[in-house]
Amino acid sequence: MGTSSRLRPAVLRGLVPLGLVSIALTGCSTGSGDPAPTQTVTQTVAPSAESTETPTSTPTATPAPVQTPQPTATPTCGSEDPTSAIQQAAARLGAPAGIEGAEWDTAGAARGGYDPCAALSWVVLRPTDSTGSSPSAILLFHDGTYLGTATKVQYPFTPEVTRTSDAAVSVTYRYARDGESNAEASGRVDATYRWDDAAGRVVMTGDVPPVP
Repeated sequence: MGTSSRLRPAVLRGLVPLGLVSIALTGCSTGSGDPAPTQTVTQTVAPSAESTETPTSTPTATPAPVQTPQPTATPTCGSEDPTSAIQQAAARLGAPAGIEGAEWDTAGAARGGYDPCAALSWVVLRPTDSTGSSPSAILLFHDGTYLGTATKVQYPFTPEVTRTSDAAVSVTYRYARDGESNAEASGRVDATYRWDDAAGRVVMTGDVPPVP
């Protein structure tokens, strides 16, 4: 050729590879036979944002520890009906003190103080066809289980028993002082009975009437 010509760079369309792309353009030979210097066009293509993003891990929340509910303590309760225990207690007591041929009135026993779930409860037992001065027996119960009588002696007159706590009761005993008739009896003494859970028994404090 008389005139040197150059190839025009080809236009690259479509997708461009990532990184550096080098396009070499080679000229035609000149008339002198010496090849034209090769021109190298270097094009820098910036990596796409999508390719340069570094995946990040989403923090996983640590699950809260599972709380195990604690069992709720429940009281141990005895029978709702203390009739059987009252009958057994009456059989062990024998006849009411000082009344020949008398029997305990198990059906008419005062059961208002009985509680099958209380640490300490009571039943007052009186003789059949009793009078105001007839002997009484206080039956004590723990969680509905019969423990025995409040005293070994069966004192005359009906005692006044009141609850002071779930595990304690107060008893007021009445008695006739010297020279007093039963109708005039003015003597009073108080005693407290408390269930001692550690000792597993009833503890008594206070006084009882003099032995008749």
